[in-house]
Amino acid sequence: MDIIADLGTLAFASRLKRLSDFGMQSTLDVYKFYNVDFEPRFFPLFYYLSQKGEASIMELAENLNVSHPAIIQIAKDLEKKGLIISKKSTDDARKRNLKISKKGKSLLTILQKIWAEIRALNDDIIESREHNIMIAIKEIEDVWTEKSYLERFKEFHKIV
Repeated sequence: MDIIADLGTLAFASRLKRLSDFGMQSTLDVYKFYNVDFEPRFFPLFYYLSQKGEASIMELAENLNVSHPAIIQIAKDLEKKGLIISKKSTDDARKRNLKISKKGKSLLTILQKIWAEIRALNDDIIESREHNIMIAIKEIEDVWTEKSYLERFKEFHKIV
């Protein structure tokens, strides 16, 4: 019995969370398989820095569509591991800029190979399904970007 699945659309967000948790754990298992001390939750921030070189907390939050506190927490964890460094912005001393450290750049070479393998497997899994979940996710994200869930809820139920 799978109550979450049985609840259908009522448990939509719970079902996505469960799928996300499974994906995160699976990716963590791959990192462990390669003896790489890296967590899936680090990926978006670390990847962004690998592409941009340096970024402020605000830039990361805006471009990753994640809260400032979440970015700060992930950045602290990456700094503790020595994978990124933080420095004051040359433009504004109140702001911090993040960039990948020498240790992080060394790990990045390994991570890029692992990410290519993960992408290949994910492509194989997703593209061999009847429905492409990436397209469906984008459609739902677009709906919620256009108008919030709460706004839609009020309109749907004619609540003022």
